[in-house]
Amino acid sequence: NSGQMEMSGETVISFEPRPVSPSVAAVSRRKKRKMGMYSLVPKKKNKVLKQRTVLEMFQRMSQSPPNPQVRDRTTRFTLKDSFCPPQSSESSLKKKWKKKVKGDHAWLRPSRKCKRKLKAKTEGLSGTVNVKRPVFLEYLLWCFLAVSGSVESTDTDMVQELPLCSCRMEMPKSREILTLADRKCMATESIDSQLSRCQSAVLKHEMMRPSNSVQLLVLCEDHRTGMVKHQCCPGCGFFCRAGVFMECQPEVNISHRFHRACASVLKGQSFCPHCGEEVSKTKEVTIAKADTTSTVPLTHGSCVPTTSEGKADTTTGGYGKADSTLPKPPRSHDTSVLPLGSRTGPVEAGSGTGPPPGSIKETLESVLLALDAEKPKKLRFHPKQLYISAKQGELQKVLLMLVDGIDPNFNMESQNKRTPLHVAAEAGHQEVCHMLVQAGANLDMCDEDQRTPLMEACENNHLDTVRYLLRAGAIVSHKDVEGSTCLHLAAKTGHFGIVQHLLSTGLVDINCQDDGGWTAMIWATEYKHVDQVKLLLSKGADINIRDKEENICLHWAAFSGCVEIAEILLGAKCDLNTVNIHGDSPMHIASRESRLDCVNLFLSRGADISLKNKEGETPMECCSQNSKVWTALQASKKQREANSNQTGPVEKLLNRDIARGYEKVPIPCVNAVDSEPCPDNYKYVPESCVTSPMNIDKNITHLQYCVCKDDCSSASCMCGQLSLRCWYDKESRLLPEFCNEEPPLIFECNHACSCWRTCKNRVVQNGLRIRLQLFRTQMMGWGVKTLQDIPQGTFVCEYVGEIISDTEADVRENDSYLFSLDSKVGDMYCVDARFYGNISRFINHHCEPNLFPCRVFTSHQDLRFPHIAFFACKNISAGDELGFDYGDHFWDVKGKLFRCQCGSSKCKHSATAIAQRQADSTPGDQQPSALPDTSSSTPSSPS
Repeated sequence: NSGQMEMSGETVISFEPRPVSPSVAAVSRRKKRKMGMYSLVPKKKNKVLKQRTVLEMFQRMSQSPPNPQVRDRTTRFTLKDSFCPPQSSESSLKKKWKKKVKGDHAWLRPSRKCKRKLKAKTEGLSGTVNVKRPVFLEYLLWCFLAVSGSVESTDTDMVQELPLCSCRMEMPKSREILTLADRKCMATESIDSQLSRCQSAVLKHEMMRPSNSVQLLVLCEDHRTGMVKHQCCPGCGFFCRAGVFMECQPEVNISHRFHRACASVLKGQSFCPHCGEEVSKTKEVTIAKADTTSTVPLTHGSCVPTTSEGKADTTTGGYGKADSTLPKPPRSHDTSVLPLGSRTGPVEAGSGTGPPPGSIKETLESVLLALDAEKPKKLRFHPKQLYISAKQGELQKVLLMLVDGIDPNFNMESQNKRTPLHVAAEAGHQEVCHMLVQAGANLDMCDEDQRTPLMEACENNHLDTVRYLLRAGAIVSHKDVEGSTCLHLAAKTGHFGIVQHLLSTGLVDINCQDDGGWTAMIWATEYKHVDQVKLLLSKGADINIRDKEENICLHWAAFSGCVEIAEILLGAKCDLNTVNIHGDSPMHIASRESRLDCVNLFLSRGADISLKNKEGETPMECCSQNSKVWTALQASKKQREANSNQTGPVEKLLNRDIARGYEKVPIPCVNAVDSEPCPDNYKYVPESCVTSPMNIDKNITHLQYCVCKDDCSSASCMCGQLSLRCWYDKESRLLPEFCNEEPPLIFECNHACSCWRTCKNRVVQNGLRIRLQLFRTQMMGWGVKTLQDIPQGTFVCEYVGEIISDTEADVRENDSYLFSLDSKVGDMYCVDARFYGNISRFINHHCEPNLFPCRVFTSHQDLRFPHIAFFACKNISAGDELGFDYGDHFWDVKGKLFRCQCGSSKCKHSATAIAQRQADSTPGDQQPSALPDTSSSTPSSPS
């Protein structure tokens, strides 16, 4: 009986010596090959019975060893039609015989070279071959079937049938081949007679090959999938991913690819080397370009910091953060062969320029004319091919694919889910970007790293592409997974033109911080881009912004050792003795990194070399003993000790941040006057608080709001109308025509408005942004000074404290910190900063003030409880003390206890000024009454 069973994924058939009936042949002809995955990897060591091949059985039956020529002929002749039913042109047995003699055994199959030799010998003897030999061979075959049928019950006589191709077979892994391949994919692709080698990493080490005539290969996952799908030609072993090749479809969802020259030839007829189907039933297929595993030339950008260039470790114990540059997915393969139609070489990323607009227009016109004039060929495109063509700048092919209906937003799973627009922007192909955008490509599509095409163009210094994408409407403020914007990426890589253009748009926040707290200025400082530092500084970049570890730009300049940038920062009034979260000053970092030039610069500017970090180390203890840095610090220390008797007390840092991190910027406390410690008789709060119910109306339905879609700069903004107009300019400063003496109420946009949180009518609600310092004054106790220049109209800080009623204020003993809200509506309320307050409680009175208060409403519009915001009424230089006018009412009450010590030439409340007023008001014949001077024995301000 005829039986069939599965052994290790292979089909084994036994035969009986009986005639083949028409019904059996028809059934066999309809039978389809099993297309499962064959694995030759041994699972466990089972006892395997020896199976004899067809050759062995022929040899057993023959008394003498067969001639090699006869052996070769047996693989070429088939059964005669006399043994087949008359109505069948090719019996099932004939097909099975073809398969058996075609691939005798996976391990006994002769090499292709040997076959060619045997074929030549056979053809040479073809003229003398007896015409009756096929009948003799058929007789031998039937004898063989009779012998095998007599012992059909045994497994040893079963004939093993293997597929013509071995595309779905896995061979055991070989350490030698894997080492030889360097754990890289060994697949080779044939593209229009050009060969390219894949270099992707290998995940699975089992080997595969399309046929026994091809060497065993270790393949990447993509090519393993292609092998299983019969995309590898069994004749040459090259993958058919692009170009012209033959395709056989035994079933609707199965296709076999091979080259026409690699087809199996039998008696002058060609057959599919995968399944044995006649070539006449196959079709010629043309596929444009290669898949993502094809050869893709790299676009060599300018020097971008890699993951090996970690963020600076500015701490004593390695607290540094890794660089935010993520490694790109492996996109490059062997670039020795460039596909036809691609660019001749990689784009120079340092130029930032592309083809002139005229050439782009001419290119687009020529492509469109060619598309309109030529009859398009019926090509089969895959969406992946659009990705490759966009990367290589093949405009005509991109246009053909878009016309063919391929989705321009197709993302490549194996390439970080990037789109064709990503790679076109990365390579600077402006015309390709234009075509993709016109076809509906999303300008702000993100890959797995949340990178947009604009970010790719900025990072790779393609200025023309950046300009085009911005004109097309790309969002410039988008952040990637690490919080980096386009400005961060351009500043980090040193692309001056990109940074300059982004800043000129007015759409970027120059002080925007990424997830590490780093700004564009910090990135430019760390990577020593001096020109960019100057540019950013001229555009108003804040050099005192702290990162997550409270480092400022000067810390990073010390780390990188760029003395030129350090000098620029010190010239911009950067604090030399500021410390980070680990207590390290820039001098600590310069000493630890052995930056001698920076150490000498800091010493010349009076850096404190006795300052200790949290590890208890001074800068001298952070460097190697007897090194050049240590010698310079030691010499400076001895010189300062010698001069210590001639100089006054040294400024001491008492607290690195009195706000305890509640403000966006730290507020240090220093004392260079006496031994007074940092004040701690109050609780620092960033917002006003209450200790009893105040019933502030915060109902959102009671808010008046705007419906602006722009930045609230138009006269139709409802919030601006409540304030008479919008009083802020695009730099968040009050307009010059704003009245400082009688300031109007300002209504900022709130959470009920339709505008964005970044609209220009939101300033006070953004909180403290100015670098301030609490310091000990000579005459007025504690005071506040600025560490940076403050332009006129800039918001400085808010007067924060405990909101109390006017009745409660009357019974409080210490009224030195009271600020009347003066709402003129209903009951009176005050803000008392005695027990709860922020930095504003230390601002002293000044008869020539540089600040003025203004009432502002942000999250609510209850007129009884406005915010008291301080704005600069004139330009304030870094290092100047801040002050505002307490008012005459304050001095009417407190003037009996102390006098003003502001030192202004226009002081109205000093002892001298009061005496002068009294002298002017006294008649000439009367002597003025003497007043005691109490300024030396009592505090002169409520600080």
